[in-house]
Amino acid sequence: MTKKKKVRNKARDIFTDYYKANRQAEKENIAAGEKQEKKKSWSISEKVMLVIIVIGLIGIFVRYVILR
Repeated sequence: MTKKKKVRNKARDIFTDYYKANRQAEKENIAAGEKQEKKKSWSISEKVMLVIIVIGLIGIFVRYVILR
């Protein structure tokens, strides 16, 4: 019998490390009493870009799925 190599998901490891590091930093900031910044709403250009992307995705869906 041959032994199988343990498969590692490097991308998952990178993302989880990033998530854990940011979560720890956030906890430290809260413990230090730093104010939480108020989240800004989206600017007009960001909203326009989002609408263009959504319309493009709908167009791709219609062309390749519905109008086959």
